Amino acid sequence: MRRAWKKLRYRLEHVGLLIAAGLVPLLPRPVVVALAKIFGALASLLDRYGRRIALANLDCAFGQKYSASEKRRIVRESYQHFAQTMLDLMWSPRLTRENFSRYIYLGEFPQLAPNQSGIVVCYHYSNFEWLSLGCGFSGRTGTIVAQEFKNSLLDPIFRRWREQSGHSFTARTGG
Repeated sequence: MRRAWKKLRYRLEHVGLLIAAGLVPLLPRPVVVALAKIFGALASLLDRYGRRIALANLDCAFGQKYSASEKRRIVRESYQHFAQTMLDLMWSPRLTRENFSRYIYLGEFPQLAPNQSGIVVCYHYSNFEWLSLGCGFSGRTGTIVAQEFKNSLLDPIFRRWREQSGHSFTARTGG
């Protein structure tokens, strides 16, 4: 029974993501931002397990520096920020080489000599998905190494989003 439920759940996640992938790019940018705040706040309330871990992490990192209400606010805003990152990735098919700089500010990059290579580590801080897309749209393409999802039906969708600015993608096991 457990295996059947997992298979059904994975298919429902896949269909849900396909629907979201089709709808989110149709929305105006301010609506996407507002939805991220709403979805993130709801997730922080409904995900008791994740919220408990996040609060415990804040306790370990900061001790009594923040009050209980401040820690709950930090957790809520973290969920909202993650929701923003995911909705932004879904909205990203609207980004192009011509318009990305209206939405993504990259700052200054050091100049590399011709044929000089480098390694960029894009950790999960801020909007890491758009950072990668912005680099690609600005001509700094590379190979993205990422962990596969437990639900392999989601991998091709995320791969398409992550490669749209010119990057190539390899699974962690092949990187």
